[in-house]
Amino acid sequence: MIPVGDVCGLQGVVRVPGDKSVAHRALFFAAQAQGKTRIVGLPDGDDVSTTLRVIESLGARISDELDTDGTRIVVVDGWGADGPLPHVTPDGMITLDCGNSGTTARFLLGLLAGYPGKVSIDGDASLRQRPMQRLLDPLRRMGLSCASDALPAVVRGTRDVQPISLQTPVASAQMKTALMFAAMQAHGESRIAEPAFSRDHTERLAETFGISVEKLVDGIGIAIRGPQTSRAPKEPVRIPGDPSSAAFWIAAALCVPNSDLTIEDVCINPTRMGLVKALQSMGATISVEQTGVFGQEPVGNIHVAYTERLAPCATSAGDSATLIDEMPVLALVCALAQGKSRIANAGELRYKECDRLDAIIAVLAACGAHAEAIDGDGRNAGIDLAICGNGALRVPDGITASAYRDHRIAMMWAVAAAASHACVHLATEEIEAIAVSYPGFLDEFSHRLGYAPIVCIE
Repeated sequence: MIPVGDVCGLQGVVRVPGDKSVAHRALFFAAQAQGKTRIVGLPDGDDVSTTLRVIESLGARISDELDTDGTRIVVVDGWGADGPLPHVTPDGMITLDCGNSGTTARFLLGLLAGYPGKVSIDGDASLRQRPMQRLLDPLRRMGLSCASDALPAVVRGTRDVQPISLQTPVASAQMKTALMFAAMQAHGESRIAEPAFSRDHTERLAETFGISVEKLVDGIGIAIRGPQTSRAPKEPVRIPGDPSSAAFWIAAALCVPNSDLTIEDVCINPTRMGLVKALQSMGATISVEQTGVFGQEPVGNIHVAYTERLAPCATSAGDSATLIDEMPVLALVCALAQGKSRIANAGELRYKECDRLDAIIAVLAACGAHAEAIDGDGRNAGIDLAICGNGALRVPDGITASAYRDHRIAMMWAVAAAASHACVHLATEEIEAIAVSYPGFLDEFSHRLGYAPIVCIE
């Protein structure tokens, strides 16, 4: 165990990789666009690299340029109104491997609704377990042919995509975006309503790429009239820092004594600020300052400092879509509060890279905190996550743990170890999972912290 006085607080300024959600969407819009799109700040994580490979396999031409300051610019020359032109295999079908990226797979399903070629979509073992039926059912109504409800799936689209009007069962930005990509190819107006607000990066980027999208006047959601073809913008698309990656720095700075940290150039889109809002309600020392706009996305700096006493947290069901990726670290901070916290509508955690709901409960148990999944109250029919905070985390120094090969759970362990001034042992493949979203996180985190909270074991 490392004495508290010997721990370096997290100080200074940090920058996080480009936002994964914005990056995926920018690449898909650029692939469908007429002309060349230049993208600055594309993150290097495995998921975004998967999307790059997939759109290139479908006919987008990818190249790199260097800005005057040496910054990498990714250039995507899209296929435009002609549609994708893949290299077809001798049996008449192409296979696209989506790896671990559910975003890539779901966006592909929507995009391919208007492509009459035969395509096989697959992914790793984790992605094969993730739900696709609730997206595939409306896409079938729009004309997509697919016999499977999960990956691997063989799909064939149609030139006669039908418009659709539906209420999605959950607030899902991935589902909304996939249906929007299909609706862009339909003849007529589609209406996609949601039960609560989800991330609106797609709608914001649509404006940048010349796609007309309207908000529903009688509910939450969008209306889009097709067919529409995106156009490459004249100015480069700039990807802001990822608030989901920033979340781990935020949580660690709150939990590690002597910390005073600023995360620069982060996307502060209101649909992504659920974690900040929840932490502010707990009395955390955290503030947000807008410094500019990247395209249509507000960008700013997040300042956070060690906070000795935190109140319990109670989020609403409508908040869940704004902090779904940040729930692991929010739960960790709740364990440090004094009293009972409740994170509403956490059931979607069961359908991530692992069953994150069970994983969070297991990690907190190893940290000496009690958490459980409980039925939602009368306003929320879903599953809530209840955490009994006792003001401290007690990670046994040298513990060998599991991150369930999930990048966010692995980084959650890093924060938990730092908050306990302990060292956690993770297997090689558990640590490698972090590269899905944040390559280099552990190296920088350990350097700033002054010791390695995660040690690799074979």
